Amino acid sequence: MEVAKNVYNVLYVDDEENNLNSFRAALRRSYNVFTAISGEDGMEVLKENDIHVIITDQRMPQMTGVQFLQHIPGDQDNIRIILTGFSDMESIIDAINTGQVYRYITKPWDKDELKITIDNAIETVMLRRNNKELILELQEHNEQLEEKVRQRTKEIEKQKEIIESAKAQSDSLLLNILPEEIAEELKQFGKSYARKHDQVSVLFADIKGFTSIAETLSPVKLLTQLDEVFGAFDNIIAKYGLEKIKTIGDAYMCASGLPKANDENALNTVKAGLDMQQFMIGFGQANKIQNLPVFELRIGIHTGPLVAGVVGLKKFVYDIWGDTVNIAARMEQQSEVGRVNISGATYELIKDHFKCTYRGKVKAKSKGELDMYFIDEPI
Repeated sequence: MEVAKNVYNVLYVDDEENNLNSFRAALRRSYNVFTAISGEDGMEVLKENDIHVIITDQRMPQMTGVQFLQHIPGDQDNIRIILTGFSDMESIIDAINTGQVYRYITKPWDKDELKITIDNAIETVMLRRNNKELILELQEHNEQLEEKVRQRTKEIEKQKEIIESAKAQSDSLLLNILPEEIAEELKQFGKSYARKHDQVSVLFADIKGFTSIAETLSPVKLLTQLDEVFGAFDNIIAKYGLEKIKTIGDAYMCASGLPKANDENALNTVKAGLDMQQFMIGFGQANKIQNLPVFELRIGIHTGPLVAGVVGLKKFVYDIWGDTVNIAARMEQQSEVGRVNISGATYELIKDHFKCTYRGKVKAKSKGELDMYFIDEPI
């Protein structure tokens, strides 16, 4: 999501007035900035305001930054960041491992890097809040439906309300799992016909060594890690207008150029792939600090014709078929961690926008030798 200006509240706690003034001057145009000269003053700000991101200096008299964060009530949902020097790193790492700190920033801070960190933190806390609200809404809705079924109401008006409520819920869920055009077609005609698309870019992403990583984590922790990764991928592909096709275990599949044709489908898919790898770098650094396994990602992209449509009668699934899908999968299998591997067909469509390294003809399972390129950087 794009962080809107002056919508989100950021609290900065520091015992030096000059630092507070510098922070306020640097970021007041981007956020609602609150400042506090001590941990005690910071607590008063938190009592009166819904703070999305808390940034605190570590070294303060009477109450350190970590101690201040430890005193924040557990019912407050916000992201907490520590400003620290290298001499305080041990205590900061302990705080991160216990879940009290989201990130740390070494001093002196850089305005642009700090803003990126704050934007990412806001994105995380809003996604978390939205998920909590959605879960509560779904639980409440399910409880209401179960109660209505148990009562077997005979009032016609009541039945009408239940039907309309169920229809609204169904429409909402349908739009979450299908492209809008396909969802509308299903609602109008009760079916959706498969379509051939002349040019679609398909992206496969896969986590290296996931099976061995899974053996080192509890099911809950593993699911949490995957949820954070795939949630970030969902945001990235939405940014570039890609369509999520499905996830299979640790594999993530998406495409651009369907259900509506898009002349920039290859370009958008490559941009999304690079953003995914960039996210994984930051995610891996955070995991390393917390002594968690570092996920490494392989990405492959191919562009070509394919068939797309809905399968299933009750649980609808929008899927894609064809040699383009198979070749995209081979591009991922022959990729390397941290890299985006593309086919010759995709290269021809993006070569004026990105510097690439030609890998030659690489043998791919069941496909013979295929031209492959690594994306290096934008031109």
